[in-house]
Amino acid sequence: MALATLADLVERLGRDLTATEERQATAWLTDATALILKPFPQYATAPTDISTKVCCAMVLRKLDNPNGKRQESLDDYSYTIDSSRSRGEVYLSDDEADELRPPKKSAFSIVPGAPVEES
Repeated sequence: MALATLADLVERLGRDLTATEERQATAWLTDATALILKPFPQYATAPTDISTKVCCAMVLRKLDNPNGKRQESLDDYSYTIDSSRSRGEVYLSDDEADELRPPKKSAFSIVPGAPVEES
């Protein structure tokens, strides 16, 4: 089971998928889910809005740029392939991984507007 559905993806994309894109996106959602669950297995049993968002973002990155171009020139034509192509095309970025990490708990917290506890 993927952490996001095709409906989640279409909602974020803002248009319907073509038949080819639908087949590819289904596979990419499965790939993205596997990449998320490897370091964050807790989402397998309890997917969240954040895990769905990140899963879709990973697929949208590939869907928006299927050839992996990072740069393209016109005169004396040249283009550069994005480094994500060499990593399997669908990947979890550092920022996305940070979003999936649970917040760190600390011994002390300052909460503005909280009542003062008296000893």
